Amino acid sequence: MIATIHPQPLSGTLPAIPSKSYAHRLLIAAALSDAAAPVLVSYAGASEDISATCRVLRALGAEVEELTDAAGRPAGARVRPLERARLPQNPELDCGESGTTLRYILPVVAALGCGAVVTGRGRLPQRPLEPLGAELRRQGIRLTGPASGDVLPLVLEGRLVPGDYALPGNVSSQFVGGLLYALSILEGESRLTVTQSFESRAYVAMTLEVLQSAGVVITEGASAENLPVWTLEGRGRLHAAENLTVEGDWSNAAFWLCADAMRPKDTAPVGLTGLNAASLQGDRAVVEILESMGAAADATGGALALTAAQGLTGRVVCAAQIPDLVPVLAVAAGAAEGTTTFTDAGRLRIKESDRLKSTAALLSVLGVPHEELPAGLVVHGLGDARRFRGGRISSFGDHRIVMAAAVAATNGGGALTIEGAEASAKSYPGFFEDLAKLGGRVELER
Repeated sequence: MIATIHPQPLSGTLPAIPSKSYAHRLLIAAALSDAAAPVLVSYAGASEDISATCRVLRALGAEVEELTDAAGRPAGARVRPLERARLPQNPELDCGESGTTLRYILPVVAALGCGAVVTGRGRLPQRPLEPLGAELRRQGIRLTGPASGDVLPLVLEGRLVPGDYALPGNVSSQFVGGLLYALSILEGESRLTVTQSFESRAYVAMTLEVLQSAGVVITEGASAENLPVWTLEGRGRLHAAENLTVEGDWSNAAFWLCADAMRPKDTAPVGLTGLNAASLQGDRAVVEILESMGAAADATGGALALTAAQGLTGRVVCAAQIPDLVPVLAVAAGAAEGTTTFTDAGRLRIKESDRLKSTAALLSVLGVPHEELPAGLVVHGLGDARRFRGGRISSFGDHRIVMAAAVAATNGGGALTIEGAEASAKSYPGFFEDLAKLGGRVELER
């Protein structure tokens, strides 16, 4: 799909879409529960990644019925937990393009002991599984991948046992989160030690919150390096509540909030409802970052909006805990006065695209001076989004590049055409529909 976005500042109010991160975690918790009745997981929206998790859980034997409301819109899923005594042997698990699905399900399958053939598409087969794979092998799991150098399709065999586990915390928080789930459903006590540095802490905090609410007893200590050591009392099953609700998503809200912060001061704001100001989601830091650049937040009437009456100013942004915000914050930085430097962003190179390279490509099309660093990005702002050029850019198959580009175009100085715009459906299928609801001028060519 090709999308052409014409300059038109946005205004209006939208409900935040449900958090993809929480939806993954709650769906997996529901499928691993000992609940006698189905568990209702409510979320007013859907995405390709969430569908991938539902598909994988079905393949493992859980009954997952995806629900719609009276208007036919996605409303959540009803999950009847899988039966440990009747697990399918070596099922094929299609993770689509979802890195979270893959990285959580691998250690969970290893804990269940049923084996699996794990597949995926897009860039997922090239995204690294180390050091998670090495730790699973150290614990006796056999992983056999293709000879091509890709990680998928992958054959997993063997069963984990309780014990001492360790993972570095500076590659992917999803490796740590998936292993926490696996240790929670073993029978016996286990310990998981984080080594090296610990990035994206908020995502692990979300995992701990979901597991503890499902009855898992987890005690946190610290290593000699002052990094977390969790002790888990595995009881074989989780104890999920009958009704689970997914909160609003700060990661995707960030696109609208950045659009709001860049809009001309004489235009009406974009307001977002349904966001939890006390959420554990690390990407709620987008508000604090934009405020530090000169925006002012207003939650009057329950809808959060941002205004930068005097414009935005560049600053230094450490991306270690908020890597997914970098593409859209880089666009906002392009509209700011002065220079913004993004540091500690090396992990962006192993996302759906090499996001440092693809974000730099977007800035080039927009006419924003910048330097791409090995683990960062320097953006020399133009001082006004209306100085952005139009043009044409590839999505690089990356949902966050699509949405960052669209946000740039709404306040820019020329139309921007995005090739491969369907990538937005990975996390936000209704993105262009919502853009139009806010007054955006969108032309879609399928």
